[in-house]
Amino acid sequence: MFHRITPRLLPACLAIALFLGAGAAHAQCAPGHLAYLDLAYGAAVVIGPEFPAQPPVFVASSHTECGPAFKTVLKVTVPQGCHGVEVWLDYASEPHDWTLNIGDSATNNGYGGDAGTLPAGQNAEVQILNQQLTVYSAADNPADVDAIVSESLALTQGALRFEVGDQSLAWGQPLTALETPDLHRLFFLPSTPVAPENRDIYIGLNRTIASPGRDGCGLRRAMVMFD
Repeated sequence: MFHRITPRLLPACLAIALFLGAGAAHAQCAPGHLAYLDLAYGAAVVIGPEFPAQPPVFVASSHTECGPAFKTVLKVTVPQGCHGVEVWLDYASEPHDWTLNIGDSATNNGYGGDAGTLPAGQNAEVQILNQQLTVYSAADNPADVDAIVSESLALTQGALRFEVGDQSLAWGQPLTALETPDLHRLFFLPSTPVAPENRDIYIGLNRTIASPGRDGCGLRRAMVMFD
């Protein structure tokens, strides 16, 4: 299971943070707040002061089927005043199956839609399956789910960054930006409270959020921070 890394391991974590996130300091709402996850060894750490809201919650963590590596799901509550969440990924071997699933519903499990845990229109989703990135729209019902972006990636020994905000998603480098301010087809993180208020983002690493049977291998490290 994941645990908090002891201080003697922090220099290594910070070195990895600098390698992955030299540009991460631009985050304005809580500079220096981040969670680092070593998926090869099942370690996690929060670097810097405590999160302004609750720290990330590990919904589920266990070994993958590809050696000692781990798979996990995080629930991150975005504080008011923050735009959203940044997720930085570092890949080792050639990835296969699901290595990333980001959504705003606890029942996202890949391919779009959810099991009705949130009101209609609050179930956008992005996944990496093998080396294919797909973005699925929020939907009023399962029949309305659209795959609005599909992109082939080259991830072996590579790194990738995501920015998730209200009705927006960006990924790269270089960053590709997608926004739906009028259609409201992406993630639901309004700057002012909207009933029912939901500022939770779920992040599945080496698995989907809700289905442990949809696992993957190849993701080695991840960082999560507020934007």
